Amino acid sequence: MRTHQSSRSLASKCCSILSLLALSSPLAIADRVVTMDGRVIEVDRIRENPEGGYILEFPHGTIVVPAHIEFKAVEMAWDPDEYEPKDDNEREKLEQGFVRHEGKWISKSAYKNLLRKAGEASAERTTEMAAFSKWTTAPSVESKHFIVKSNTSPDLLQYYSDLLESYYKLMDKRIGIKPTPTLRRTKMKVNIFKSRKEFAKIKKTPAGVAGYFSPLEHELNFYHDYEDPGISNWVSLHECTHLLTFLIDPQFRPQIWINEAVADYFGSSDIELDKRGKISITPGKIQTDRVLTVQQALKDEKVMTLEELFTIEKVDFQAFQYAHAWSFVYFLNNFEEGLYAKKFARFFRDLYTRKGVEYTSVPSYGQAGTGFRVEPEVIKSFLLKKIGVKDVEQLEKDWHAYIGGIEINAPEARLKRGLRAVRSMKMKEALPDLTAAVDAGLADARAYASRARALSTVGRFSTDGELPGEPEDGMTRNERMELALEDIDKAIELAPMNASYRRDKGLLLLGFSPFIYVINMEHSDDSSEEAKNCLGLALDLDPGNETYADLLESFDQ
Repeated sequence: MRTHQSSRSLASKCCSILSLLALSSPLAIADRVVTMDGRVIEVDRIRENPEGGYILEFPHGTIVVPAHIEFKAVEMAWDPDEYEPKDDNEREKLEQGFVRHEGKWISKSAYKNLLRKAGEASAERTTEMAAFSKWTTAPSVESKHFIVKSNTSPDLLQYYSDLLESYYKLMDKRIGIKPTPTLRRTKMKVNIFKSRKEFAKIKKTPAGVAGYFSPLEHELNFYHDYEDPGISNWVSLHECTHLLTFLIDPQFRPQIWINEAVADYFGSSDIELDKRGKISITPGKIQTDRVLTVQQALKDEKVMTLEELFTIEKVDFQAFQYAHAWSFVYFLNNFEEGLYAKKFARFFRDLYTRKGVEYTSVPSYGQAGTGFRVEPEVIKSFLLKKIGVKDVEQLEKDWHAYIGGIEINAPEARLKRGLRAVRSMKMKEALPDLTAAVDAGLADARAYASRARALSTVGRFSTDGELPGEPEDGMTRNERMELALEDIDKAIELAPMNASYRRDKGLLLLGFSPFIYVINMEHSDDSSEEAKNCLGLALDLDPGNETYADLLESFDQ
């Protein structure tokens, strides 16, 4: 067996290198790769590509992985027939029956012993992971303030537990978290699912929801996004902000703009791990897609005023308003080297603890007792008083000018906004941004895969709150599907180990959107074989995925 190790990034430290190798015969072991997101994938055969990288042979096809794509490890079974001796000494070793293992020559008996131990470790690990991956048997860890359950991996379970505890400590220092005696004795539950599908099925969430905090159940729920772990970090901290403000006062009914803007500001954090695994969190990371939205609104003379922001109701709070709310809080924390930052922090703390602010009693939402609400006009006056501003018009001008003057990488900002729209099932909104990112030359697989998903979905059903219909892009349905196939091929070229892209291509070949398909599908002879191989490769890359297995099985029915 030869093992090639690659460098490990910060994100990879949060994921696990799973089991050792399993025995398939006394002198043969399964080839495997360990991806940077911690997946262990068994391969029929791995060969080094003379042009760099590897050639992976699976039951349903071959994947050529270029040299620039890193693995945590590549594990290849020893094949003396393929090994080219470098000198006479190595040739002699081969003739004597020795095996080359991790740069050393060992006897066959020693090699057999290594295989036996690896097989035993693999069997134990396989049993452990089988129980781990099922939600009903997934383990939990209990920390100081949370009970965290996850069926992702042991390392991710511990990572999120440590992350949320670090965040609790940071927010306690900033705003003070003093729960009631009852809540002080209650540990909040955190459920982290291994996929969006499982999260939506178990928690019955609508499309576009990546996570939420339930005050009634005392639960924080979200899923880990293996394609983009940064999204999961953002969701976890954003929703945990709602959890922590609930702990400050469970009866307080916050106004939508301040509640979501602060959660978004703190959710957008830089997260770093030191060599000992200690997590540091720096809130206030800029959200370029939201900056872009406000800058475009300024250009089109549709930017929100402070009066509109201060009085907005929850029913009217959508992505456009979200961007403005975040940008105002970002401005208050960064304008003129933090002129308002400490004052705003005190405003936020006093507002949520109802210190020095007038409030009205309202029916408690889903709980016994009385709820409390601070009227929009009172919040406005309280904020201006706390930050020491009398001239609202000048504050508004400073806000608009500050956000308008931020230099951003427009293609990356448009990609981020497009990805956010696809996750929210806003396909028509997503297409212009994704196309701009692709046309700008961004070599990001997500741009192509997301545009393929959007192109194949628009016009099929209402994703934007409108009646189904053709978008105003000048393309026919067939032209959009052809471009979608080109896009998914490009995404696969950039990320050949991504199972979902293979699944998407299989469905696109059959004329389906990845969001709209049925299991017992009808398909033409022209495309069925290639589609079947694509779906098969998706299952080869993610063998535990029940959806992929069901899709592949449909071809035999």
